[in-house]
Amino acid sequence: MTNNKYTSWAISIVLFLSFCTRIYGQSPNILFIIADDLGVDYSNGYHEPDLLPTTPFLDALAEEGILFENVFSTPKCTPSRSTIMSGKFGIKTGVLGTPGHLSTDHISIFKAIENQTNGAYADAVIGKWHISQPADPLHPMEHGVDHYMGVLSSSVEDYYTWMRTEDGETEIENSYVTTAFTDAAIEWVNEQDQPWFLWLAHVAPHAPFHIPPDSLYTINNVNNNRQKYVASIEAMDHEIGRLLNSLSEEELENTLIIFIGDNGSPNTVLQDYPDGHGKATLYQGGIRVPMIVSGAGVSRSGERESALIHITDIYATLLEMVGAELPGGVYHSLSFKHLLDDSSSGATRDYNYSEFDENGQSGFTIRGEQYKLIEFSEDGSQEFYDLLMDSLETTNLIPIGLDADQLAVKEDLEAEATQIRTTWSCRDYIQNGDEEGIDCGGSHCAPCMSTNTDQYSLQHDISILPNPVQKELQITTELKNYSIRLTDVFGTIHYQQKGLQASTTLEVEGLLSGIYFLNLHDIITNRSITKRIVVQSD
Repeated sequence: MTNNKYTSWAISIVLFLSFCTRIYGQSPNILFIIADDLGVDYSNGYHEPDLLPTTPFLDALAEEGILFENVFSTPKCTPSRSTIMSGKFGIKTGVLGTPGHLSTDHISIFKAIENQTNGAYADAVIGKWHISQPADPLHPMEHGVDHYMGVLSSSVEDYYTWMRTEDGETEIENSYVTTAFTDAAIEWVNEQDQPWFLWLAHVAPHAPFHIPPDSLYTINNVNNNRQKYVASIEAMDHEIGRLLNSLSEEELENTLIIFIGDNGSPNTVLQDYPDGHGKATLYQGGIRVPMIVSGAGVSRSGERESALIHITDIYATLLEMVGAELPGGVYHSLSFKHLLDDSSSGATRDYNYSEFDENGQSGFTIRGEQYKLIEFSEDGSQEFYDLLMDSLETTNLIPIGLDADQLAVKEDLEAEATQIRTTWSCRDYIQNGDEEGIDCGGSHCAPCMSTNTDQYSLQHDISILPNPVQKELQITTELKNYSIRLTDVFGTIHYQQKGLQASTTLEVEGLLSGIYFLNLHDIITNRSITKRIVVQSD
């Protein structure tokens, strides 16, 4: 089933996108493509499994853009789509599993872009919706979508016969769904005479596993579900190429393209990862997803990015791409715009978090650079993995026994997860909740420092050791009149004293293990600094 057009089309896209990454307009078009149930184990550039699809167009996007290596989603489609749409974790929207309903109380990315640009963008969603419960044909428009065509439910019963909803009206459609979505996308884009934002949500390669039309795939055998799954990915890639080739040079030159999977591969076709570690689980096989960003605004070419990214981050990134200036991000969404061109500084996540609650299966997971913690709500059991040494999560380290450093990391991850799940993080580089600055002030974070210059100079006036600490914290300073205050991640004050005039010792023995914040305020100069302290109790 080889299609000779694949190679020439893909090469033309590579050559043209190399030009697009250098020149783009002030108001870029946005093409956001979601694949349904596509994990990294079936995506080129991640694993080297036995079976991979041939995807020349996605490969071309990666070759002239950025392939992101560490992107977290949620374990299933509805909470993932809701987090992208709202910029918030499910703990704030209530959408933690399927089915789920994203209330219009939350400002969708469509409404946010409309507000930011004063309605300069035309927008549409074509494809799977599945964030209204019960299914509501008007729900997309209520979230600010100008035009909607697709399927409201989790998938289609038959890729060749399905219920098509368009702007509130539903009828039977008898055409291959991946092609129908592409046709609708091409038609809508061709009608636009202003900057546009297209959310294209394919149902492929979600079940039912099927055989696509002959001209759309290259795999020779389609005798089992894994091969049919691969064929449907190839068909989707072919149709993505057809959409890109339908754009004029001017449009393609000015279009930011983001491709992402919404969750991991189904367990019935999962490869590389242990059995049962795929979709609907908090393991890497369920929540680590492929993401490629290319086109307008992306000057990095053929690069891999290892920064921790959450799918919520697309919300803030798109807002910044259309001109918003955000304090790091908004809600739970940290912009990664600065990673696209490497021309400006910006923060990247220290932690990546995900959660799930469906049919009695609930819990959360959080990871740092090396280690990942999973906690299951049903019985409170935990699993702890070293992702640098064990990326497929084959060995839970807790039964083996954690050393002191691993135990400190685990407690730190627990503290940050608790903060996220009960209020707003003070370590996410986003000004959210009632924070007065990024990760400071308000009711849940340590007080803000005065200025960056003051912070720098004060850091050189003070030494706080050891950190981590078990019993005594030595504060060495030449300050003549200062105060100290020690708080936990919830803002509870555990110690405070004013009028100190020299170095001092702070007793921490008796405190529970975890993260604390020590604030020192120079009363004479009115300068303040807050340092994070890790307490390790015996």
